Amino acid sequence: MTIADMKENQRGVILYIRKDCDIKRRLFDMGFIKGNEISCVWKNPFGSPIAYSIEGSVVALRKPDAEKVGVVI
Repeated sequence: MTIADMKENQRGVILYIRKDCDIKRRLFDMGFIKGNEISCVWKNPFGSPIAYSIEGSVVALRKPDAEKVGVVI
């Protein structure tokens, strides 16, 4: 499952970021690291962007980028 599949107020733990992700380095810098807890804060009714809480910050990602981050609930 990816973080794009998470429902609002659902928590999970990051498993991976796919190697073909264009913003992989930026995600690492924001705390998207294997083992970190993440929660879905808000989903746009149109599907994108999606807001996540991670490492004490709220980060919004486009759905195509969120589909490249794996998570376990």
